[in-house]
Amino acid sequence: MAFTSYDFLLFFLIVLVLYWGVRERRWQNLILLAASYYFYGSVQVWYAVMLGASTTADFFLARGMAAYPDRKRLVMGLSLIVNLGVLAFFKYFDFFSGSVASFLNTLGFSADELLLKIVLPAGLSFFTLKKLGYMIDVSRGTLKPTHTFVDFALYVSYFPQIVAGPIERPQKLLPQIEAPRTWQAEFFYKAWPLLVMGFFKKLVIANSVQVLVNRVFSFSDPSGFLLLSGALGYTLQILADFSAYTDLSRAVSFLLGFNTSENFHQPYLSLTPTDFWNRWHISLSTWLRDYVFFPVRRMALRYKLNENLAMSIPPLVTMFISGLWHGAGLNFVIWGLYYGVLITAYQLAGIRGDWKPSSKLKLFFAWLLMFSFIVFGWMIFRAPSMTWLLHILLNSPFIPTHNEFILGLITMTMALAYSLPLLLKHLIDQYTNESWAQAAFYAIAAALIVVYINSASSDFIYFQF
Repeated sequence: MAFTSYDFLLFFLIVLVLYWGVRERRWQNLILLAASYYFYGSVQVWYAVMLGASTTADFFLARGMAAYPDRKRLVMGLSLIVNLGVLAFFKYFDFFSGSVASFLNTLGFSADELLLKIVLPAGLSFFTLKKLGYMIDVSRGTLKPTHTFVDFALYVSYFPQIVAGPIERPQKLLPQIEAPRTWQAEFFYKAWPLLVMGFFKKLVIANSVQVLVNRVFSFSDPSGFLLLSGALGYTLQILADFSAYTDLSRAVSFLLGFNTSENFHQPYLSLTPTDFWNRWHISLSTWLRDYVFFPVRRMALRYKLNENLAMSIPPLVTMFISGLWHGAGLNFVIWGLYYGVLITAYQLAGIRGDWKPSSKLKLFFAWLLMFSFIVFGWMIFRAPSMTWLLHILLNSPFIPTHNEFILGLITMTMALAYSLPLLLKHLIDQYTNESWAQAAFYAIAAALIVVYINSASSDFIYFQF
């Protein structure tokens, strides 16, 4: 049930009326919990069953850690094994299914690879990290476990975030769930700009650019020029698509009386790889920073490793895990390690995340270099396979054929044209306080949404993760 579908609109209107129709927080949370499980189980009922079972386990394990602190490590280890085991099974089993089928066939057993395929439950990666963050904080003593099952279950399953984040920290969302809520007009005033931008970025920008991007990456042997045009188009598509989901998630949350986290902060203006990850998918970046990067760095310092080695290992491990989190494909792993190497290289060169050149010319070239790294990274991320990408980079000519040149030029032109509204919005936000400029922009965006709303709509990109 995508946010841009009519089914979701009807679903949310019913939830909104029921939710604000009761005044007691307990009943509001029960309504949201029921709505969240309906939303999550609307595709497959067993998704909701699995979510409920894992949530119940972690709720009691967290309370067990608080009640029996001497067994904290054992309980935390059990939670890690269960959560990561379930995530690894569903997310990475398909990666090995072909090998398993071949092995069974050699033993004389009939095994069809298709029968070994496992369907990945939507949002599994996101709510697993939410639960793990909660459990780790409880084990560290920085968070007290909630004693109300409904509140914890709602935190885990909260429907605006369950499919594609943000990965909300319990310290931010749980206190809001536990606090009384009454309708205020400011909820609507905060929500409607996000609703307009979310629908605009998804329906007008991402879905339009996606058509040509998919075409480029479907060729078996495109030229280097055509590949570059597709990578530029995908660079725009994934930003518009993923940030649109976050905008709509935050808008829905505002209408329910919750203030949730931003997930993007102009990531393509970054000057360094660290700066990029401080701006892109912020909730995942901060989760990995707090629960992977810092522990690995402390371990490296504890063992008194060489300074350069101690500086290199944490980003490499962290970004490798980030790649694995996105999927079992080799391109995701390479993409994660690619950013790990970039972060390490910049750090070894003395360039930190908040670094800025001294002149505007140097600033421009620093941005251009980083943007080029970003585009190449998305090329790895979007490639059908690493074999496909390496073949093109090593063997295919950069000079396109006549038809490829036309398609590549159209793709680049579309990417540039559909980037202009986002650039204009940035300029309006940064350099003018005139309300008429904001109003004019949102009015034009709303008009375009009406034009594009009946076009073929696709799922958000991060639904697959």
